[in-house]
Amino acid sequence: MEGVKFSEPEIKKIVGSLNFEKLNGIIPVITLDKDEKVLMLAFMNREALEKTLRTGMMHYWSRSRQRLWMKGEESGHYQYVLGVYVDCDADSLLFKVNQVGHACHTGEDTCFHTPIREFQGGAGILKELEEVITERISCPKEGSYTSSLVSKGIGEVAKKVGEEATEVTVAALSEGKDRTVYEVADLLYHLVLLLKLKGASLEDVYRELRRRRTK
Repeated sequence: MEGVKFSEPEIKKIVGSLNFEKLNGIIPVITLDKDEKVLMLAFMNREALEKTLRTGMMHYWSRSRQRLWMKGEESGHYQYVLGVYVDCDADSLLFKVNQVGHACHTGEDTCFHTPIREFQGGAGILKELEEVITERISCPKEGSYTSSLVSKGIGEVAKKVGEEATEVTVAALSEGKDRTVYEVADLLYHLVLLLKLKGASLEDVYRELRRRRTK
């Protein structure tokens, strides 16, 4: 595996265009994976940037150890350069990389894995729904619709998915927007339940959609 490498004239032009003086010789660097998930924030000095562009592998400047370091030099979780972008003030960089293994020293995929307050709109609501369904599967609760449906087996859940899909179609063709939204919500719920009973997750679906996006 190799990262994108730059020629010496390109390196000289890129390094020369950046404002390293603003933060006393270093600039912040945001690193994304190929799916544009934020992996980490670190810093580079001129030498780290030059080495990154020359080798195609991410190098950073450690402020605590006061030395250059290559990502993965100890863990083997290297980052290979796919692209680089500069911000409008020329004082920070964004790199897109092919991440080998995980980015965080804790073993997490990203260093930004600790939520302070998580926005629960959009996919966040689906994640919350998935967590509730997972809990109901592992710890059945009396009076819970989910637990009741799970006890009837995957065949019953698959049947419900088919019924809800039909209701979405009917609503879309003969009823209003609000009714269509209501039926789609029902369908999404039953789809997530079906995924969990198959040992799959929403993240598996997101990964498949990302894969298709690249085609």
